[in-house]
Amino acid sequence: MPVLSLLQAQFPDAMPVGTYLDRVATALDPYDFRPDSTFAAVSICRDELTQQLIELVAQRWHRPFALGGLGGLPSLGRTGWRACLSHVPDTTDRGRLLVFGMPHVGMDTSGAVGQSARRNQEHPTSTCGAIVSLLDLVRRGEADSLPPGLDDHEAQRLLRFVQDETGSMPMEVIELTRRTAHAVEEEIWAELDALEAFRDMDVAVFCGVQIHVPERSDHIWSTGASVKGADGVRHRLEV
Repeated sequence: MPVLSLLQAQFPDAMPVGTYLDRVATALDPYDFRPDSTFAAVSICRDELTQQLIELVAQRWHRPFALGGLGGLPSLGRTGWRACLSHVPDTTDRGRLLVFGMPHVGMDTSGAVGQSARRNQEHPTSTCGAIVSLLDLVRRGEADSLPPGLDDHEAQRLLRFVQDETGSMPMEVIELTRRTAHAVEEEIWAELDALEAFRDMDVAVFCGVQIHVPERSDHIWSTGASVKGADGVRHRLEV
């Protein structure tokens, strides 16, 4: 089966990243997110494969602020968030902050999900490496073996965010990546609301899964989109 057919079977409604960003721009048209008044921020994994999203966001809304860490989870802390907010344009009455939050997953040439063929490597490797590694640890019952404190604090934090109230998490890479995308969205809004960003700027958050497709543009599987203005009410958007 062709890779794109396998992609659509696993990630219904996934679309090329350029198409996705076109739809983001259309969804934001009523809210006046013009490039001159908009500051973009991107929360993605550090993996080199994720960089196409940053490049394409920069073409539309200028170079973005980096938020992310392992799994795409924001890892900059409250101080970093305050720094991000301080960069939003203020030449109009209200600036605009546009945030993207996305874990990523790879597909190899056979359509297998969770690994990618990387440059100058003979064999595919895990993508997202952090999520697959975490999944392997949990499957083996070794999640408690993560080094404590600063030795592996991002992996510990990622594990905590993807677990439900019972301490369990999905045991399959696609569903775990989806859970991570929702955790990323919740954490982004938790930080923005804690800092009451909406009082000074309109805020839009778009989340999903970035999918690396062999020999094709990355695709985006949208999982959430919303905007909050001066009224402090979050409005869902269609992408």
